[in-house]
Amino acid sequence: MENWIFLTEQEVLKEIGARIKQIRLQHNLTQKTMSEEVGLSVSTISLIEQGKPTTLESLIRILFRLNRIKDLETVFRVSEDLELKMKFEKAKQKTVRKRASKKMDV
Repeated sequence: MENWIFLTEQEVLKEIGARIKQIRLQHNLTQKTMSEEVGLSVSTISLIEQGKPTTLESLIRILFRLNRIKDLETVFRVSEDLELKMKFEKAKQKTVRKRASKKMDV
């Protein structure tokens, strides 16, 4: 699944669960081993892999164990356009308009 834009929330959860399972298997981990290493129950691991809702904390524990926590940087990256716009707005606020004095020394 490449384009998640048209998926429902439930379909996104199922896709995330399927990917977590696939990565876990690539690491040659059983659900039991994973659960022991991340401090979650086997049933919680199973539910996540089935696409059931979970806590953010559980997801983070799993991502750390699977060496995929860095992937969140991509998810929460501020776009360059927004960054530039924010810098421009900040610079505009700091700019103080300066004018030459009308008073002339003769």
